[in-house]
Amino acid sequence: MKTYRGSCFCGAVAFEADGDLADGTMRCNCRFCRKMRYWEMRLPDAGGLRVLRGQDALAETPRMQGDGVDMRHVFCGRCGARLWTRGNLAELGGAFTMVFVPALDDVPEAELIAAPVFHADGAHDDWWNQAAETRHL
Repeated sequence: MKTYRGSCFCGAVAFEADGDLADGTMRCNCRFCRKMRYWEMRLPDAGGLRVLRGQDALAETPRMQGDGVDMRHVFCGRCGARLWTRGNLAELGGAFTMVFVPALDDVPEAELIAAPVFHADGAHDDWWNQAAETRHL
């Protein structure tokens, strides 16, 4: 396990996250993830994220009503940069935190290239299986 440092584009928010890109990352083809170009690293411990600066600059996407999904997507309210997602889903074992990989600072390019990527088929509510096409993600 490593401790990564991350931040938003404007520098208002900084954080630390405990995880390992080598354990795998995920991209998804659902409508939200496609629009956000989401690429995440799930932290082994949901509490493994610490805000170092900018708590007052954080904003969240509103929860979609009626979808039954407890997820809060966090971004910088000043520059709009995606940062992390927190939620609670039984299918993921309960509480979780997923960090937006592009928000991580100073990760060597070789480590990003080597990180395994699972392409979830969220567009068909088949999250646990690979998407048939991934080139557009």
